[in-house]
Amino acid sequence: ANLREQLRNALRSLWPELKIVAEAEDGVTALRALDRHAPQVLFLDVQMPGMTGLEVAKQASCTVMVVPG
Repeated sequence: ANLREQLRNALRSLWPELKIVAEAEDGVTALRALDRHAPQVLFLDVQMPGMTGLEVAKQASCTVMVVPG
């Protein structure tokens, strides 16, 4: 299983009321999903194709907190 799937499964078991509204395989898609869904929590991979997670965070139109992994 890939890391995104592992994270999704862990979150579902630890936070059952969580509603996952989108998943993205690259930074550009992540930014579009962020604009469309305006989530309260966003998990980004630093190394994503097209645009890194840090670049997505910088362009986010909301307050972003970066948590080192």
